[in-house]
Parts: sequence; structure tokens; C-alpha cells
Amino acid sequence: MVSPEQLPDEGSQPVRPTPRPIAFYLPQFHPIPENDVWWSKGFTEWTNVAQARPLFPGHYQPRLPADLGFYDLRLPEVREAQANLARAYGIYGFCYFHYWFKGRRILERPFDEVLASGHPDFPFCLCWANHTWTRKWNTQTMGRLIVQEYSEEDDKNHIRWLLSAFQDERYIKIGGRPLLLIYRAQSLPNPLQTITMWKEEAQRMGVAEPYICKVDSLGDFTDPRDVGCDAAVEFPPHRVESPIKRVSGPEEVYSVNQVFDYQDRIAIHLQRPTPPYRRFPGVIPSWDNTPRFRSGGANIILNSTPELYERWLTGAIEKTLSNPPEEQIVFINAWNEWAEGNYLEPDLKYGHAYLEATRRALRTLGAEVPTSAAAGEATGDTPTVLSIEERYRRLLDEYTRLQQHLMERLHAEEDRVLPQELREYYEDLEWRHRKLRGRHQELTDNFNNLKRRHAELHGRYQELAGRHKNLKQHHGNSKAGRQEKVESRQVEQTVPQTGTGDREENTLENSGLEKRSHYVDRLIQRIQQLGTAISAMLKSRR
Repeated sequence: MVSPEQLPDEGSQPVRPTPRPIAFYLPQFHPIPENDVWWSKGFTEWTNVAQARPLFPGHYQPRLPADLGFYDLRLPEVREAQANLARAYGIYGFCYFHYWFKGRRILERPFDEVLASGHPDFPFCLCWANHTWTRKWNTQTMGRLIVQEYSEEDDKNHIRWLLSAFQDERYIKIGGRPLLLIYRAQSLPNPLQTITMWKEEAQRMGVAEPYICKVDSLGDFTDPRDVGCDAAVEFPPHRVESPIKRVSGPEEVYSVNQVFDYQDRIAIHLQRPTPPYRRFPGVIPSWDNTPRFRSGGANIILNSTPELYERWLTGAIEKTLSNPPEEQIVFINAWNEWAEGNYLEPDLKYGHAYLEATRRALRTLGAEVPTSAAAGEATGDTPTVLSIEERYRRLLDEYTRLQQHLMERLHAEEDRVLPQELREYYEDLEWRHRKLRGRHQELTDNFNNLKRRHAELHGRYQELAGRHKNLKQHHGNSKAGRQEKVESRQVEQTVPQTGTGDREENTLENSGLEKRSHYVDRLIQRIQQLGTAISAMLKSRR
């Protein structure tokens, strides 16, 4: 409902509403070194899209692009064509997903080139997608790919980088303040401290403090003001306060995935009461992320149509018309999330139907919208209806043209070096590899020395064992001789004692032999202990 302040005075011209539909924009449609390692060489979002298959009769998969084809976002012509198409149907701007991991940025190239080149001339803002990246798309290889970590120093570095983007003339602002979204504000260790510091740092640098919104992701419905934010943003299909009934069926697909009905989603969101703080509504054209979760665990929303989407968008816009003009914002999730089935870009089944529905919703509420579609299409409200064969032909022609242009660009960039952080990472790994190889050689030398020492000790052991055997034999002979002498002395006791010096000499000799025998016994025992220890060490080294 339009507020009294927007009603025209008698005799004056009606005041047009100024809704600003902003579409989330995914930059993962070009290869990057990280995805080459994590998934496969040349992986992009199209890899998942093209591999999708229907799971039940009537399941709309795969979803294939029409006008823009399987594009590569490194091409400026693609980014320009996207902006022209969005502008023609009343989209106000794009909200680029921004990935920052402790100073390391991922999928940054499309936005960096938009920022550096000044093209396309189309409004934009940023949403910091601050979640940890995992392998949850693949249930066979689940695990963390890159972890999100936080620190006060990183918060300062981050806002200083953001300030450069905020100062671009195309950056979307509310009351002169640059609009910034945080996907998971609740994940920050101290969101109030971080956001307060960001605003203070912006003022210190002479830039208007950002207008920060927390996204209502993963069921976080807390008051944004509690963490220093200015507003919240709905983010369907993430859950809301009221539970939504799942669609059930006999097929396995309904038990291993979560299936919902699109009309139930519309009702739940449009019936949400207005909170005591600013909350911008959100809508989705459709949703089906089975291309990412082919083994189960997907979310599927059935029965979306352009007409139902138009009804949802119209209701969402109506909720904003009582806001000041610059806060009549609705977020559309998304412009190009093809692997999640939520996109406005033309596909082979619906063509421009969802874009046309967007324009009709805006016009219904009196907003000013271009009267013609993108270049090359018929003017007016009724677009040219193309046959499936003609759509495929146009898609193939566009795909061939883009591939040729891409190859030309890639050949020109063959000498392009990796980003500095990857180069440093590679050099660090190379240094560690050299260090490990040196350690390996050192251990190999020690192992060979131990083997040689073991052989020497074994030879020494054999030698001493032989000597010990001889000594034992000699010792035995000596004991027999002593026994004979004892018996002789017993006989000699009956006669006068003579030869005292000879008996003392024999006693000393026998005492020396016994000492040598005990010494050899201890030495052999020690050698055996050393041999056992060396054998255990060699076994562990192997």
C-alpha cells in the first residue's frame, strides 16, 4: 500500500513509486586455479548445470541457457550483454557475491574488471559471502576447501579494500551511504565490534559510512540493530519463522531430497508480519539445486511459473512502497544461479518469460520501466515467440561466437602470471619440498650407516663368540686339571708339604681365567643387546 506521503496533492501529477529490484549475481562462470585443484580442470558452474538429469517425470532438468549461452565472465561482451538485458526489463542493479578469506579473494576477476574498466555502466553493490567453502556438493568427498577466519587486523584490511569499491559512481547507495550485505553476520566473532569499526574507518577515510544489511540466512531472524546493521534482507529459500510443509511421494527422490511447492513459499513470505526494523523483502523465480547435489540432499521447489513469480514479486514490491524512495528495494535471488535453478536469464524452456513477468510486476504498481526488450527483440509487451529449433540454432551460434572470442583472449593471456598469493604459496611448497628431500637424504644416509655398523657389530659378535667358545673349553680343561690337583693334594697331605710356590702360581692362573671368562660373558651379552636395538631401529626405518 502506498503511504499518504506518496499520494499526490489535488491537481498535481501522480508520484510514481520508485522500486529498485536488485538481483544477486554469481561470478562463478569462469575457471580459476582453486577450482581446477578442488574439482577438475576448467570447472565452472556450467560443469554442474550441463551434467544435471531429471529425477522424476516432469522434472525440469537440465536447464540450458538461451540468449547468452554458456558464457564466460572473463569476456566484457558477456557482462555488457547481461547488464543491457537486465536494464531492459527493469532490474535496477546487480548485487555481486564477494568472497574474502583473510585478505585472499576468490572469483574476483569479473568484478575487478567491472570496477577497473567502468563497464558496464550499470548499478551494483556487494554481498560478502563469508561462509567456509566445503565439498558438501559431493557427498563422497565432503570436507573443507577454504576456511573463513576472522581477526581485528583482517577486518581493517577488508574495509579499506571495500572503500575503494564504495567510491565508484555506479555503487548503489541509500541516502548517500554505500549498500553492503553480509551473508552470515552471525558468524562474525563480534559483529557489533566489526561493523562499528567499519563505519568509523569509513568516516575517518572521508567516505560515507556504509549502509549494512544482515542477510536472514540459515534462520537468523535477529534484529539487525543488535549487531550494528541498518537493515535485514530476506533470502529465500532459506527458512522463515513458519515451517513450510514438504511435498511427499512414493519415489525415493522425495525421501533423499527436500521437496516443496512454490505457492506455499509465496504464501509464507507474503504473510510475514512487518518487523519493528527495516527488512527488505526477497523473492526467487524458482529453485532446484539438484545439479549440485546429484547424490541426494537437494532442495527442490516445484510448480514455479512466470505468472506465480510475478504475483510474488508484486506483493514484495508493495511491501516496500511505504519506505522512503531509496529504500523501496526488493532483492531477487538471483540473476544467474543456474546450478540452483534460480535465475532470470533466458533459458530454452521459458525464454524471456520471467523477465517479462518482472517488468509487468513493476508496471502494475506504476513504476517507470523501459517499454522495449533487449536489442534484437520485438518492441512492446509481447515478445517474439521462437520455436525450440530456432532457440537451439541461436544458442549454438552464440556459443560458437563466444568460444571463438574466448580462445582469442586466452591465447593473448598465455603469459599471464598467477596471482601473487598463489605464486608465494607455490614457492613455499617448493621450499618445503626441497627441505623434505634433504631430510630424506639425511635419513637414508643414517640408515645406510646403521646397516654398515650393524654388519660390523655382527662380525665382531661372531669373532667374540668364537673366542668365548675357546675360552670356555680352556676353562673346562682348567677345572678338570684343578680337580686332579685337589685329589693329588689330598694324597700329598700324608707326606711333607713341598712346592708351595707352584700351587700359588696355579691358583692365580685359574683366577685370571675366570675373570676373563666373566668379562667375555658380559661383553657378548652387551653385543647381543646392541644387535637387538639396531635390528628394531632398522625395522622401523623400513
